Amino acid sequence: MRHAPLTILGLGLLALTHAGCERYPEDPIFAYGRVRQLDGAPLAGEPLTLERRTDGVFAPLSTATTDASGEFTFELLSGDAVHWRDDEQQSRLRVTLPQDASGRGMFALFYIQDDVELPTLQPWDAHPRVEAGPQGPAVAFPPPPPPLEVPETASLPQVIGPEDTVPRLVFPSPPATLLWLTSEGQLLWRWTGTTSPWTPSPYVLEDFAAPQVQLRAVSVGNWGFSPLGGEPSGVDFRVEWRTAHEPLPPGSLRPASRGATCAPLFPEVCPWTDGRLESVPVANPRTDPPVYGLVFTLPQPTRPRHAVVRGLRHADSYEGKEWLVLEGSLDGEHWKVLSRTVLRELDSFTQTQNYFLYSYYRDLTETDSPYGDSPIHLGNQTPVFTELPLADAEPTRYVRLSVELLEYSGGTTPGALLSLGELSVFE
Repeated sequence: MRHAPLTILGLGLLALTHAGCERYPEDPIFAYGRVRQLDGAPLAGEPLTLERRTDGVFAPLSTATTDASGEFTFELLSGDAVHWRDDEQQSRLRVTLPQDASGRGMFALFYIQDDVELPTLQPWDAHPRVEAGPQGPAVAFPPPPPPLEVPETASLPQVIGPEDTVPRLVFPSPPATLLWLTSEGQLLWRWTGTTSPWTPSPYVLEDFAAPQVQLRAVSVGNWGFSPLGGEPSGVDFRVEWRTAHEPLPPGSLRPASRGATCAPLFPEVCPWTDGRLESVPVANPRTDPPVYGLVFTLPQPTRPRHAVVRGLRHADSYEGKEWLVLEGSLDGEHWKVLSRTVLRELDSFTQTQNYFLYSYYRDLTETDSPYGDSPIHLGNQTPVFTELPLADAEPTRYVRLSVELLEYSGGTTPGALLSLGELSVFE
């Protein structure tokens, strides 16, 4: 089962979690929880529905109503949570708070195999405020939701890394305010770890006609339970908060790369310079040879000063460090580095912890959100969104994008490119 000891992808690492005992499919199990209002007071009389995903679609499975203390109990069958005849695969379950008039919403995805306590559901009192700033529109926003409270009866999983002598506890990932910018339904920019107010640069807004900003936050974790007289169990959960969208003024900066062709895959019409922001695979890792670099041919020679990369996904470094490399050339043969930027630098414990927390939600789609929001990929699945000043360059006709991965020896090796949303180069 998913809570048995887990060897992490050949890294020689072991995640120690909680193992549950088998039940019969017709045995009842229970999921307990509570709902609070914005101010933390109990929310009484709130009807809730537990849903289960089947073939990518969520359907009602159980219902409950919160009592005077805001608590609720879902009753379901063991066979609803675990497919005992299908290699003991667990079902993805969901519970949702209704979206309020301001557009705030909250939901939780989780896996269970026996009786568990769920994370407390409390909406996030947040809404983005777009204000006029000295450098353009600025987005003001509140602090993120507080960390989820670990139930008194819950235990935390432990992870051992190659440099550890004793296991370390894995707490739920702390929520962080994530600024989520879209244009015509496509992801334009995602940014976290910043302070309020935040001013998007003209390069980020580019020339998109109807950008919008939304605030989102996520917490992912695992708890184990060992009740007296009951069966051990555990819950893997992902809790997500969201706000409504707020319009931003349209951008006016058109990139010099708009309409550039790209090789080796799209020598005529390039989906990564058309301004449509759609994430397009570079290659199918199961059937296609890996692609280690993309070359963009600009409509005419230019002196690139700035670049924006949106929605890049690439192979990971087992050593935890990766670089994004942009190069320029006038003839396509002699190349000069325009930018070499560290994308990620993680120690071995953080890599292991990220795998443990996020690997079971790698297949998220917009159907996982009851509000139709696009998925927030985390950990190694987090796409690259970055803007880069470029080194002074001579006139450039070709721009090459690649990724370098740190090797065990201390050297680097090319990293395969998986997908990309947009590359924009500005004079």
